[in-house]
Amino acid sequence: MDKVIIRDLKVETIVGLYPWERVARQVLWFDIELGTIIKQAAIDDDLGNTIDYSAVCESVEAMVHEHEYRLLETLAENVAAMVRQRFNVQWVKLAVYKEDVLTHVRRVGIEIVRGESRDV
Repeated sequence: MDKVIIRDLKVETIVGLYPWERVARQVLWFDIELGTIIKQAAIDDDLGNTIDYSAVCESVEAMVHEHEYRLLETLAENVAAMVRQRFNVQWVKLAVYKEDVLTHVRRVGIEIVRGESRDV
């Protein structure tokens, strides 16, 4: 299984449980891996035979901007489901991080894998 990889996608949104987190947008960082087959795209040199990572980034940004989540877990599940459906990938590995939440930690986050993920 091949992968399309997106690292450090930066998106600002409202996310969190605490009142101070609901006042101002926070920076989220996304790492996304998409399980697909890229061989035909390589042979044909055709974007139509692979995943357009620009379109993935735009879709994730739009979804995150449209909703205000309380938990990163909910946000990650919804983003992963949308990406799997819209881009028809066999699996998605998604990590999302928040910065400056704890004074002694640079960032906190979660990582999920959804779909058939044999070689993630």
